[in-house]
Amino acid sequence: MKNMFAVLGVLGVSVFASAASAQGGGGMAGMNMEATKKVTQVGAHPDGWTLRTDNPADKPESVNFTTMGPGMHVESGPAAIYWNAANTASGAYTISVTLGVRSTPLHDAVGIIWGGSDLSGDKVSYGYFLVYGDGGFTVKHRSGPSSAMGKNPDVHTIVAKAMNPAIKAAPADGGSASNKLAVKVAADSVRFFVNDVQVAAVDAKNPMVPNSGIYGVRVNHNISVHIAGLAKQ
Repeated sequence: MKNMFAVLGVLGVSVFASAASAQGGGGMAGMNMEATKKVTQVGAHPDGWTLRTDNPADKPESVNFTTMGPGMHVESGPAAIYWNAANTASGAYTISVTLGVRSTPLHDAVGIIWGGSDLSGDKVSYGYFLVYGDGGFTVKHRSGPSSAMGKNPDVHTIVAKAMNPAIKAAPADGGSASNKLAVKVAADSVRFFVNDVQVAAVDAKNPMVPNSGIYGVRVNHNISVHIAGLAKQ
């Protein structure tokens, strides 16, 4: 165990005590106040893909999730997660994706989900690594469905929001920015990268950190984002 902490110390681990988030969708508490945009699905979802909105009252058709070129595109109304059940990972692996945000509120975020299970059910669970429009990031875990927006006791903070110069921030509220995100899962740690720079690491034995399951993406509310290169290595 002593050697474990020594390794994580070299990695620059940033571990925070798990605590219930004040914001179920991963945005900053008290900031997610603007009205959710009215968006309608146009055409079909990408083959094999499913989405789940945070608020059970929001229908899947309240976002526009489509295939675009070699990737996919989301124009969100409500916050949601997106996944293909065939995309699973276990053991040692890296999940990466490039998220080209075309429009985002500075206080809101997009990112990777990993370690997902029962994503359509009542025992939904997944980890998520988010980057914000203002250049911040956070790592969270969800272990239950939302019962009310902003009041979900089953969303836990693993790494508290922090700014990092590796993240390309949007130039203004509602501006655009592109970032490559990666989650690297190993036996001793789970590490988080933005544009190939490590921004955080946590102990793989943290009970709030999943290490196997479905991976995909998360898009918070009122964001337009292109999803490219989602892959497992």
